Amino acid sequence: MKARALLFALPLALFVSSEARAGIEDTFGLGPRAMALGGSYAARPGDYASAYYNPGGIAPGGSVAEHGGFSDFSAAFVYAHPTLRVTGANGGNIPTANVSDTAGLILGSRFSVGQPLHLDGLDMAFSVYLPAHLFEWQIRPDDDMQWALLTDRTQVISAHLGMGYRVTRWLSLGASLRASFDVQTLVRGQVTNVALAQDPKSGNTVVKTSTTLGTDAQVYGRVSPIFGAMVTPIDELRFGLVYRQRSFIDDYGNTRISGVPDLGDMGYTHRFAHYFEPSELTFAASVDVCECISLSADLTWNRWSEAYSTNRNAFPSLQWGDTWTPAFGARFHDGPYSIMTGYRFQKSPLDDFGGPSNLLDNDRHVVSLGGEVNLNDFWPSIDARITASVAYVILVERSETKNFELFQSDAALQSNAGYPSYSYGGHALATQIGVEAHW
Repeated sequence: MKARALLFALPLALFVSSEARAGIEDTFGLGPRAMALGGSYAARPGDYASAYYNPGGIAPGGSVAEHGGFSDFSAAFVYAHPTLRVTGANGGNIPTANVSDTAGLILGSRFSVGQPLHLDGLDMAFSVYLPAHLFEWQIRPDDDMQWALLTDRTQVISAHLGMGYRVTRWLSLGASLRASFDVQTLVRGQVTNVALAQDPKSGNTVVKTSTTLGTDAQVYGRVSPIFGAMVTPIDELRFGLVYRQRSFIDDYGNTRISGVPDLGDMGYTHRFAHYFEPSELTFAASVDVCECISLSADLTWNRWSEAYSTNRNAFPSLQWGDTWTPAFGARFHDGPYSIMTGYRFQKSPLDDFGGPSNLLDNDRHVVSLGGEVNLNDFWPSIDARITASVAYVILVERSETKNFELFQSDAALQSNAGYPSYSYGGHALATQIGVEAHW
């Protein structure tokens, strides 16, 4: 009857249902303007995206023109399509877990809190990203062939709420919260029927069972702080410093099945780190070269060495390393029109060194381009802008060769999905279009 008990355990191991939320910011950018500038946004004066990139930019210093009006509201649509490949040693394609297209809506606003109180320089901002498929993902073992940092990162909700205060004309400080949610999932089942039957194809005797399952999920809120400062020594020059605390989804719970023949009750406890965003420290600068040209540069340290894989680093060979991410942006302005371009290089934090894990991740070159039209120059009664951007993400080709010394047996080595070696890469094309209104 032990073999029969395994038949009950298998469906339990495959059945995990839960909910999680996280952000899109580091993948494609929070809004079309941030995407067009390559994410080099921590030293640029504010809009709603400052709640993530630098809360100090919510209430920027410098000229009055950059302070904004009483409020603004933005809405943008984002879409991205990845093209990915994994090639085995024999030249054939290796199937992987599906990476869905990204599609969603970004809403944001920046507004004055101080104006009604006659307190200049106190502003708030919020943003929320709503993906097309809410609360839907799969949790897979680390040795399953999967794109570790692509599969779910743009498929879950991202929300930020921040406040900035202009302490002096040259110094602005701010803080914001990034919201995420832990999930507790409890699965309960009852075996209702057990019978022996004959497989019509093989003729072997098999065990058929019926089980009723029920799921109870509870959501617990979690917030991660972001702190930022912006220094504006002169109107044309700005410096930014930002700290973002790590954020991850703790997906946990247990499963119990009653009435298993010869065993009674059985089950297991699970705990997954579904999504992980490392602690980050960003140094940034921007300069207005002239009235029509501005340049910006960000350098971000990402503390990936504290990261978890989905299965909490189940294999000892799995390695995470800290990385530096440079980003550059340029904006060219002429009358009602603006052209923006950017570049970002994201070093992969993940290296498996030939062990059982098959978590796929590549270094990335991200090249972006965007345009903006100020409608107020055509219709003075309408204070609004339309912004569109496109980004091309190049996944640098990478290869992996399995090391037999890292496996428990030859059988484990040869049954691994990546044995004996594979290479992988690809690209993604993303676009955002939005409208921003001021009043």
